[in-house]
Amino acid sequence: MKKLFTLLLIGCTISVYAQCDDSFFPFTEGVSFEQTAYDKKGKEQGKSMSEVVSVDGSTAVVKNVYFDKKGKEMADGDYSIVCEGNTIKMDFNNFIPEGMLDQYGDAEVSVEGDFITIPDNLQVGQTLPDGTGTITIKMTSTAAMNITMDMTITDRKVEKKETLDTPAGSFESFKITQTTIMKMNMMGMSKTTETSAASWYAKGVGMVRNENYDKKGSLMGYTLLTSFNK
Repeated sequence: MKKLFTLLLIGCTISVYAQCDDSFFPFTEGVSFEQTAYDKKGKEQGKSMSEVVSVDGSTAVVKNVYFDKKGKEMADGDYSIVCEGNTIKMDFNNFIPEGMLDQYGDAEVSVEGDFITIPDNLQVGQTLPDGTGTITIKMTSTAAMNITMDMTITDRKVEKKETLDTPAGSFESFKITQTTIMKMNMMGMSKTTETSAASWYAKGVGMVRNENYDKKGSLMGYTLLTSFNK
């Protein structure tokens, strides 16, 4: 699968950059981390290896390499994290459910959308802004066609604060829940589905766990931080 990523680079002053040190992401060049995806029974489905390849002012560019459950490299791409004031703005690509696009094989996939924001001063009970995005899939088969998916991420709430244990260590984290509404358009037909998710974020680290649920609230799979190196 070929993924196209759009990077937004923003200049800033040294004083703004200093605020990034207190954000929910590691704004340090050379930091690397691994996130492993599992199905609902805990069986490994694949993983991503990420590295902060550059920090330019208030923007960190991260290179991702994706592997399937057999360790075969499937795709790679870059995304950006922007620190603006006391808030980080994350690329919409980060919020596409794990494995959702695997069924499209070698199709060319492009993603456009809002940055999803997380303020530095999270508090239990806080409501966070919505986000929207569009995924366009260009099939490369003989019967070529385009598929578009319009996604809305809503009902983002800070549910609780807790210490989360992972293979990469123990992290004091905030649990954020959200609802994702997706409308798929293909060959003049459309279908709308609704799922939910919970994500745990730690300061200076980012996401340490993510769980995806179907419309009935049943766990579909989860992603866990399995390595973190400064």
